Amino acid sequence: MKLAIIMDRYDNPYAGTESQVLKLLEGLQEKGWDVRFAVFRETDYSRSDAFPVEIEHLGVASISNPRSWWTVYRYARGLAEDGYRVVHVFFNDASVICPPMMRLAGVKSLISRRDMGFWYSGLYLRALRLTDRFVHGVVCNSKAVAEITARLEGVPESKLHVIYNGYPNDIQTDASNQDELTSLAAQEQPCVIGIVANLRPIKRIGDLIEAVARLNELGRNVELRVVGGGDQAPYLQIAEQLGIAHLVRFLGSQPEPERYISEFDIAALCSETEGFSNAIIEYLRCGKPVVCSNTGGNPEIIAEGVNGYLYDVGDVTSLADRLLTLVDDPIKRETMGRANREQMFGRYSLEAMLNQHIRLYQNVEPRVAEA
Repeated sequence: MKLAIIMDRYDNPYAGTESQVLKLLEGLQEKGWDVRFAVFRETDYSRSDAFPVEIEHLGVASISNPRSWWTVYRYARGLAEDGYRVVHVFFNDASVICPPMMRLAGVKSLISRRDMGFWYSGLYLRALRLTDRFVHGVVCNSKAVAEITARLEGVPESKLHVIYNGYPNDIQTDASNQDELTSLAAQEQPCVIGIVANLRPIKRIGDLIEAVARLNELGRNVELRVVGGGDQAPYLQIAEQLGIAHLVRFLGSQPEPERYISEFDIAALCSETEGFSNAIIEYLRCGKPVVCSNTGGNPEIIAEGVNGYLYDVGDVTSLADRLLTLVDDPIKRETMGRANREQMFGRYSLEAMLNQHIRLYQNVEPRVAEA
């Protein structure tokens, strides 16, 4: 049972796609699969020995360089000679180059789509519409991603496969954070609203700061905690202008955000676009009620009024109203959080994700199952 995985690059095991690829690879290895892993371009992490298998660096440059295509073809020939029949491709450049070169070498390819296409450009779309015809399947991590892939890339429905992200059924905590959490617990308890998101405009964290300011104006005892890397300055300025800088805490990028999510009373996400939000899944794992923007794959995870609330992107008034409902109703927070925990351990389990991938690989190339 052999599979090759190819990506543009591998920055670290904490990013959304990279973390899922790592879980997939480790899970396949545990089930006896022989997995090869290659990247087009090197990173500090990929040059380290931290990854569970050797990372092969192909040295591929841009998609417009003919040498890039020749390099991938030679690699594909090597895979075929070593008995690899299926390759799973992640990220943009690899999705363009790999399918036709793999087809020439007799290897079948699957590509993944994991967002709402914010990276699409005219050049990429033209290239993808040409090379997608050599693809044997497209793995999407939500129905919303599948729909936009079909519409913009012209991929037929028969080639689209929705496999939600998978997560283990345990929650890890880190004792190194316990002193801080104990100190916070000793203080007068505000209702903690939290978000896990990098500090980028597309995440619209400013909307959440404004919403918290409105709750403060209404006399609610609330605090906002932001877990994510990036430049804090623009968001601190918003908080200062609204007079709530003392209510907003920026905790930076964290390799294990769940130890902070466990302290949230309400979890939020305000993004303009999401394919399938790892942050929301982390909220579910910790049993937190969720208020999130009604975009991308979010409504596939959050059922209005059942395990959280949805609001239209950028509608700060609606965001504040939904937060207020939960701030004022701790019983509803507990009920929604319980519903999220139950959903998490069924629909989004790591085992379910692995088994669906394995079935897909075997359906694409029956010889994989026979190996």
